[in-house]
Amino acid sequence: MDKYPLIGVSIIAVVLLVLGSLSNVVGYQSVQSSNQQTIKEEVNQRELLFQTILDIANNKEIQGIILKSHISRGIFPNPDVKFSLTKKQLGQMYFIGLLLSKFINTARMQSIVGKYQYSNQVMQNEISDVIEKNPTLKGEITKLQNSECDCENENTTVLYFPVLCTILLCIFGLGLFLFYTFYLGAIITIIADFLITIFQCIYP
Repeated sequence: MDKYPLIGVSIIAVVLLVLGSLSNVVGYQSVQSSNQQTIKEEVNQRELLFQTILDIANNKEIQGIILKSHISRGIFPNPDVKFSLTKKQLGQMYFIGLLLSKFINTARMQSIVGKYQYSNQVMQNEISDVIEKNPTLKGEITKLQNSECDCENENTTVLYFPVLCTILLCIFGLGLFLFYTFYLGAIITIIADFLITIFQCIYP
């Protein structure tokens, strides 16, 4: 008779172990699923940001605004060179900028952005006017602004759009090195600077 209680206890123990194992598996799967979702969202934000930068950089009106600003500074790009930024070029610039960020940390890059204003207020207003009148550009900016952010965080040392800001700072970093050498560098720097302002990538 004493065997039956022992059998019952053994069965309960086995059931608890199985349930515990299942709980760990479900918990692991939930964490894995959450991580995959986060990665997917970051990739989507990056792709949308890349497309937005491409559309802004290749917009003829915005190119004219940047060209006018250059001429006012005494910088005269070669008129025979037709500018057109491709996704491949942008991806390469981001990758190189990412490598540079290993040597220049985010805080240092933010300091540089804050110190050197490559797109003045007048230029930013003119670019904003063009975007406001362009449904495609306006829609892309709105989507980026509505993407997941840490906007409710009251900590002023936290970036509201960490994914977007990290990408923009990397691209800005490379553009900065190319600013006075290639017209492409100048355009990328100015556009990155403009978007950095929109997404508040500089600590207050």
